[in-house]
Amino acid sequence: MKRSLLFVVLSSACTMVTAAEWSSRPLSELAVHPEFRVAASVEPRDEAQLAAEVGGRVTALPARVGERLAKGAVVARIDDRQYRIDVRQAEAQLAVMDNRIRLAEAQLAQSESLAAQQFISADALRIRRTDLAVLRSERGASQAALASARLALEKTVIRAPFDGVVRSRTASVGDLAVAGTPLVTLSAMRDIEVRARVPRAQLAALRRAGSWRLVAGETTAALAIKRVSPLVNSAEQTREVIFSTDAALPPGVAGEVRWESPDAYLPPSFVQQRGDRLGSFVDEGGRAVFRVLPAAQAGRPVVVDWPADTRVIDAGRYALELPAGAAQ
Repeated sequence: MKRSLLFVVLSSACTMVTAAEWSSRPLSELAVHPEFRVAASVEPRDEAQLAAEVGGRVTALPARVGERLAKGAVVARIDDRQYRIDVRQAEAQLAVMDNRIRLAEAQLAQSESLAAQQFISADALRIRRTDLAVLRSERGASQAALASARLALEKTVIRAPFDGVVRSRTASVGDLAVAGTPLVTLSAMRDIEVRARVPRAQLAALRRAGSWRLVAGETTAALAIKRVSPLVNSAEQTREVIFSTDAALPPGVAGEVRWESPDAYLPPSFVQQRGDRLGSFVDEGGRAVFRVLPAAQAGRPVVVDWPADTRVIDAGRYALELPAGAAQ
């Protein structure tokens, strides 16, 4: 489309130019949408450092680095001989208490019979009942001791808390472990997250992008924003963004999260300087108008909020000039 200008119009935001031959194209054909990239990594949602809960010698450590383990699989065993002795001892103590209670119950029954015949005093009967109540309380303590001993015995076998892969081993068979000694690190495989640190200035564009992807080598996976941490890294001025994905990615994969800006940017070749102002020429009803772009920088694309059908002057734009004194 060509036009010939024969007049001049001035305004604060845009300026008509002197006569020249030119053609225009819609902004939708010219606009670029810059691609943003931030480093990212695939992280397991759950990663547990499995440690000994009781002390003892490590007698078995079947978990191998890189091995897949199902939930409940045996990861390690601690020497359980002393704990089995403790269980038997607690069981024996409970049996003693049961026998003492049966004896006390029989004695109470006899005392009640004698009291009915007034052969013993009420105080003597009350003592029998108190003795029985004390024994029953002691039996409760013995039951708790037995439960504690059995729990300690159960803890000599360390099991996988979820399906996962052994990331590392920090102990070997024969090591002497105490409660809290790390043995194996287990990483979940099914539930993964992609984590990236995004500069605060890019967060708004990231949220509005609507489409995100992880690129790691030859692998590309579609992402969805799961959550954005409210915390800001003071050194980097970034916030951590956590993405979810349906792709089967192993934890530890590193790559980039990429997304295109939803804003339309005018290519730098269409940003021209006239006088002391930067802007671009557009077709407004058949007239070439210079629109000033305050945020523009020479040689760099600039974001514009113009409608997609705005016609930007293409061919002939370099020959367009402002009237004398209009660009000041």
